Amino acid sequence: MADVAATVPQHPHRDGFVAGFGCALVVGLVLALFDGAFAAGGPGGVGAVPTVLGLWAPLVLGFGLYAGALGAGLAAFGPRPLARLRDDARLDAGLAAAIAAAAILLFALAVVLGPPLKLLVVKAKRAAAGANVMGIVAVAAVIGLAGTALPLQRLLRRATAALPVLGPLPRTATVAIVAGLLLLAWARRALLGAGFEVEALPLGALALLVLLPVGTIALAALAYGPLAGARARLPARGAVVGAGALATTALAVLAFGGQPSAAVADSVTSHGVASRLVVQLGQALIDRDRDGYSAFFRGPDCDDRDPAIHPGAIDIPGNGIDENCAFGDAPVIADAAGGGLTAGPTAGDGAGTGTGPGSAGATVPAPAGPRRNVLVIVVDTLRADRFGAAGYARDGMNLTPRMDELLGQSVWFRRAYAQANNTPRSMPSFLASRYASQLAVDKMYAKYPVVGDANETLFEQLQASGWRTIGIASHFYFRPERNVTQGFDEFDNEGALDIAPSNKDIAAPRIVPKVEARLAELARDRARPFAMFVHLFEPHSSWMEHEGMPAITGRGTAAHAQRYDYEIAFVDRYVGKLLDALAREGLADDTVVVLLSDHGEAFGEHSFAGESMFHGTNLYDEQLRVPLAFRVPGATPRQLESVVQLVDMAPTVAELVGVPRAASWVGRSLAPAIRGEALPPAPAFAELLAYPGWDHELKTAIAGDGGHKLIHVISQRRFELYDLAADPGEKTNLWGKPAAREAQDRMTALMAHFVDTILGAR
Repeated sequence: MADVAATVPQHPHRDGFVAGFGCALVVGLVLALFDGAFAAGGPGGVGAVPTVLGLWAPLVLGFGLYAGALGAGLAAFGPRPLARLRDDARLDAGLAAAIAAAAILLFALAVVLGPPLKLLVVKAKRAAAGANVMGIVAVAAVIGLAGTALPLQRLLRRATAALPVLGPLPRTATVAIVAGLLLLAWARRALLGAGFEVEALPLGALALLVLLPVGTIALAALAYGPLAGARARLPARGAVVGAGALATTALAVLAFGGQPSAAVADSVTSHGVASRLVVQLGQALIDRDRDGYSAFFRGPDCDDRDPAIHPGAIDIPGNGIDENCAFGDAPVIADAAGGGLTAGPTAGDGAGTGTGPGSAGATVPAPAGPRRNVLVIVVDTLRADRFGAAGYARDGMNLTPRMDELLGQSVWFRRAYAQANNTPRSMPSFLASRYASQLAVDKMYAKYPVVGDANETLFEQLQASGWRTIGIASHFYFRPERNVTQGFDEFDNEGALDIAPSNKDIAAPRIVPKVEARLAELARDRARPFAMFVHLFEPHSSWMEHEGMPAITGRGTAAHAQRYDYEIAFVDRYVGKLLDALAREGLADDTVVVLLSDHGEAFGEHSFAGESMFHGTNLYDEQLRVPLAFRVPGATPRQLESVVQLVDMAPTVAELVGVPRAASWVGRSLAPAIRGEALPPAPAFAELLAYPGWDHELKTAIAGDGGHKLIHVISQRRFELYDLAADPGEKTNLWGKPAAREAQDRMTALMAHFVDTILGAR
């Protein structure tokens, strides 16, 4: 009896609070160290571990208070609360019913708060009044739902009384665990709908977070069960737990009050588990000046006190302020034409942007050229390295015999770069020959921005010059509300599905027969030249299997890559049908044919923010290198290794057929190279603009000689430098390496020119 009495605390509520809080601290420390071990695998090494502990600290402290309060409440049941609940069926059923009622009401409250939560959580892009709206709705919802708690608990008591007892756990514990797991699952789904995607809520992070309450409950059960005697004999339990709370608070202050080093930040955001999620949520919620960018944890905002300073701002040259948080204040450059001062490009800067932004006049005079027809074939999501003509084969099979045939008849630019890595940014970019952030759209922070009428597209120029402009596709992106089809006399987008089903659609079999029929009509009426745009979607995910293709033998990412390749083989047949139709109708000798893709695709070649890559997530070559080829009657076919951009397509076509280029176009004409003239080296640039679900912003610059590539990860304020000649797979980051200092300085100057001069001139 004396041993039993020794385990009975003199202050049960205080002991229960200390036990609950202490168990949460211990479990939180173990989980944070586990998370830190992953982060230590990054460039920050073990130095990332204290930062990870600090990121976990608010979670652990918050849950510790909850666990302590729960422990204090359970202390009313005596030294063995679980045993008492098992022995008292009525008490067990009542408490289980109360927990179930609380969970149901919490779910109802979350449903009510969904819309304002979406306004609050979606980064900056959130409405400024989102927090206020949420607060008002929360108060009203709590008042409205509180009155239903007691009736609901009484209603549920019969149901909980009928539940079976599972092993040593009372009904209360079973209901609490099940309710917690269901609420966590629902919360994940709700956050996905509020703008996060799977990358922002990884299963590993959620698993660790779930282990915090589950582990605390398990440790508490041991402390009040088999280890009750040992717990009672621990000296100064309250003081030890208090010291642990103070240490945890100090770690939180260090993690949230200052900035980590670039190496530590990279370690956490690329290798951390739950800590990475904390950073993402922190950057979404901590924006002191409400300009849409956070400075938390090396976030992109370099001054979170001034809403005029952030990465999306335009840098005013010569004012001593770096408004766009990149490369210092933009330089003041004399304008040779007017003698004034401007941030526009200057002669000899190597930007290779044609007339450049800000050129005067509505159009640039057209060169003399034959009024040929134009056929632009866009194969969505087609990597440049997948052609048989590039040496690629899958399972001994050449995927692209018909496109290889076209490439062999064309001037093929083998080092062409898209200016964005997803359709809604890249498609209007190459049609209007503008970088993505220069385009006139309804709003930049959107998955599918509406393209403004102010953009001057290739097909508008052709239309204004007398060409009959025709578009044929079958995809939701070309619906009229996107306004990407401006400049077309007719655009057939029949059969276009909504977003989700379109990704599983097989559209080429219904698109190409329409093209064949329309070409036959155009061949009979040659009074006007025509310009036709054809979009084939198949290589875009989700990848479908087709009859007559080899069986899929890979698993996971390997299977995705295999399906992707066979989608390319499938669409190749339909590109061949287009070429056959041109020849059959006698149009091939009078038509400029352009083959290109809007972006590439990734299959785990790189990871970013702890996730394997998919298109739309980074700016490595597998996502940016695309085909760009021009079959021009009379031109000698050849392959060129010059670095070119998709924004060069519109000026090139315009010059080839004698149409004036729009003054807003930033691309250069490649027509001299097609005629056999030398093409001066010029760099290429690309952008990834943040959008709901992928809140990262990046820019890249590729040297004109193709030797080096610099990626500026704006959202993490860091750089990656690659030697493309020695490391075409972009595996070794040379940034900060002494041996790469000259290349680093040169590429940094090139990136600064792109950001401050080319984009700044918008």
